[in-house]
Amino acid sequence: MSVTIGGVEYVAPDGSPVAVYRALPAEPALGYVRSLLGGPASILDLGCGPGRLANPLAADGHQVVAVDDSAAMLAHVTGAETVLADVWGLELGRRFDLILALSHLVNESERSRRVGLLRVCRAHVRARGAVLVQRYPPGWNPGEGTSDVGDVRAHLHDVAHHDDGSFSAVVTYRLGEQEWDQPFTARVVDDVELAALAESTGFVVGETIDADGAWVVLRPDGDADP
Repeated sequence: MSVTIGGVEYVAPDGSPVAVYRALPAEPALGYVRSLLGGPASILDLGCGPGRLANPLAADGHQVVAVDDSAAMLAHVTGAETVLADVWGLELGRRFDLILALSHLVNESERSRRVGLLRVCRAHVRARGAVLVQRYPPGWNPGEGTSDVGDVRAHLHDVAHHDDGSFSAVVTYRLGEQEWDQPFTARVVDDVELAALAESTGFVVGETIDADGAWVVLRPDGDADP
């Protein structure tokens, strides 16, 4: 649920604190994306947040469409076309060279949601394009821990593992003197599951571009658009 104070939205509908996502550094994610690009490209950034990647990619000269369901997030996007929409219901009627499905969108706890995400990607990617998916590292066993990303400290706690393979937890973000709690439910998508998701939605699994196996390229299966 979004949180609005004095008419200003501070927490997006999925519980993401706007200030935290504005403070997250672009690297190494930006470098991963740039490694897939040659000349100018059309890019669809799903769940773009405040433009952490969309802004610099647009500044690079790419044609970027940034999609998010939070107007407060989109207010910080510059240089890219913005679309206020739910990612899972997206129907732009356009195709792109590269689609970014990052921030663990593919780690949705329900398989129907994971399939739905990739179907949206398949409907919007060009025949010779690519989708860059970010997932939790496939061997990760969720447990309590703390990590620092730029100026943001994230503390994962109250982790519960469920019989269906999903888990629920709370992440507490700290930025300066402020803290936000974001509860969530998710699933670790291993290589077998990712391959099955890809096959069921018209993709093949391509290269992995990081050492942990979290950043994976999917490519359309076949030379023709569906």
